[in-house]
Amino acid sequence: MPSYTGKTLSYLPSLCVPQALFRAVLAAELLAMILALVVATDLRNFFVSLGLHSLFVLWVTLASIFTLCFISRLMSKPSVLHASAIVFGTVACFTLIASVLGLVMSGGEEWLGDVLTSALFVFKNLVISLVITLVLLRYFYIHGQWEETVEADSAAKYDALQARMRPHFLFNSLNTIAHLVHIDANRAEEALLDLADIMRLTLDKRSRISLKEELNLTLAYLRMEGLRLGAKRLSVKLDMDQNSLPLDMEIPPFLLQPLVENAVYHGIQPRQDGGLLTVSLYDAGDRLDVSVTNPLPPSGMSTHTKGNHIAQENMVNRLHLAYGDRANLKIQKNVQQYRVSFSIPKE
Repeated sequence: MPSYTGKTLSYLPSLCVPQALFRAVLAAELLAMILALVVATDLRNFFVSLGLHSLFVLWVTLASIFTLCFISRLMSKPSVLHASAIVFGTVACFTLIASVLGLVMSGGEEWLGDVLTSALFVFKNLVISLVITLVLLRYFYIHGQWEETVEADSAAKYDALQARMRPHFLFNSLNTIAHLVHIDANRAEEALLDLADIMRLTLDKRSRISLKEELNLTLAYLRMEGLRLGAKRLSVKLDMDQNSLPLDMEIPPFLLQPLVENAVYHGIQPRQDGGLLTVSLYDAGDRLDVSVTNPLPPSGMSTHTKGNHIAQENMVNRLHLAYGDRANLKIQKNVQQYRVSFSIPKE
């Protein structure tokens, strides 16, 4: 499953989005402020120095980012060493250009005439730029390795959950269909079609599917569980307007269905009289809000809490990998209800 932001030149995070540019500007301004504080002798000198350092650092930062974004469009998956060399070369080039322009604008012939002073000025700028770049590249590389590890671990858990669900759910569904064949052949045929759709998407290896497919999968699962538990034990309320939902929106598979499965398994099934399961989807402008609410089982009854927590942790990891800090999973629990909700950006 891919990471929530694409990569720029191998292991670098996506630099070509407004959020990344905004963070880069803030970081560059912070660096300029630190450099200005180092050389300032009084308040007036500080503001003059801050203006000059800001102009220098922001120009190098933004020019380097725009150039790297352009290069990343032309290159496909360069090696780590190759990508690092491109970044170093780009930063060094723009630092050199900015340094020479700074000498010309601030001192003109006097600065250029003093070769040693000019060389030292350029050398210091290059060293500072490349050291900061090295630290950032090291951080991005380590973060990328950690992200790949978490992604692989999450993918392994995801595959394990799928593999565990298939025989368990398949056997229950086949037993239900076998019972229906002798009672209602039409319902048995519909159940077989639902089961085929569920298994098809379960075996699908795509990293993204449409919201419509995820919703159809969830509804098919609920129909199958309704046949197994009976309409009296499993009541479903769909709090959504499908005409207004972004059904073409691409999302990671199995975001909604596992929450519904947990609600049935941990909330509805343990109750002798069943209960009401509510599935809510809202188009909140630039976000999609999703929630699943189920009643709590009687106190003292075993509800497979450990398995529920594992599933929720897996969901948190998958949301983080898909959307980073732009998505979160919330759990609300009271004496009667258990509610799991999340909000994801529309992409």
